[in-house]
Amino acid sequence: MTRSGPGIDRWLGDQAAVLVANPTAASGKAADWIRHARALLDEAKVTHRFVATEPEGATIDRVREAIDDGGARVVIYMGGDGTFAEVAKGILASDHAADVAMGMLPTGTANDQGKSFGLDSGPWALERNVSVIADGYTVGCDVAKLTIERGLELVHRDLFFDSFSVGLGAASLATRNRDRERVGRIPGLGKIYRDQLVYIGAVAQRFFESYLVDIKFELDAVIDGVVHHFPSLLDVIVKNTKIFGGEWIFDPETESDDGMVELVPVAGRRDMTAKLIGGMRRVPIGVDDLEKVGIEHAAAIAGKRLELSVRAEGGIVPAAQIDGEEIPAGDRYVIDVVARALRLIVPREHVDPSATDHSGAFGASSE
Repeated sequence: MTRSGPGIDRWLGDQAAVLVANPTAASGKAADWIRHARALLDEAKVTHRFVATEPEGATIDRVREAIDDGGARVVIYMGGDGTFAEVAKGILASDHAADVAMGMLPTGTANDQGKSFGLDSGPWALERNVSVIADGYTVGCDVAKLTIERGLELVHRDLFFDSFSVGLGAASLATRNRDRERVGRIPGLGKIYRDQLVYIGAVAQRFFESYLVDIKFELDAVIDGVVHHFPSLLDVIVKNTKIFGGEWIFDPETESDDGMVELVPVAGRRDMTAKLIGGMRRVPIGVDDLEKVGIEHAAAIAGKRLELSVRAEGGIVPAAQIDGEEIPAGDRYVIDVVARALRLIVPREHVDPSATDHSGAFGASSE
């Protein structure tokens, strides 16, 4: 394998990279993918060692230990967006975050981060993605710090890299997790009804429920000091990386290193339809085309600091999620963006030659 870039050696130094993955994922198929990835890394002369993911957030500590105690300066995630998030949190929790580059071998369901930076996903893309890691081109990626309050009390702090949302999408995620657990109990069915198919079924279920039960909520958003009021929303999505759900781009102008996130309000069923059709990256119809036939959409709003206050009928708190994982819901959310706090290894065409390096200042950990 011939390297065309500056090379990963400048990041590795005299330490091996760390490959982090879950060998039990994808019904055990991931173990074969990991072996293949390691063989490709060996062929590319990327020295590395393997660390398996652990439950209950312990992967974050394993990554931090690999950096602070083991001296690793390249950490490669292999898996889905959840594995990306845990590895990234481990890097940022370390004392050497500014000196670490993160490689990406996306093999999950949505793979928003990898796709946002021009990587293909799945085991069949491993050869090309390992080549990208060996080339060693990097960019900075923004990180969003999230604080959740409920009834004036702090209930959760976290970080997100891809997306945060409140409303129908997060509720669909909860339904997906419930359905996936139920399907897993039925022999053979889990191999057919899984991954995105389960999620699409959950979204459809929640969408049709919205015709029977009012699940809309009211939102006041203070974005960089400017107040925006949304009287009736089905969903609100806050995006960092460009691609959502593996296939949708809500704001083509957004960049992952612009120091901002984008708030995407979903005002109703027509608005959701416009975003689902007009935002799908492989569909030749855009939101501007839909507006010409009377299907309008609520535009995204970018900002560095977002303060969101949520109200719903009966005091019900809408569900919330970050990076595809359920989190405690609240009635107030504060989001602060730390520009280019994470260094990602990406294809050459995704490197901005005019960009400056990130400062590495972070100073926050998830709880």
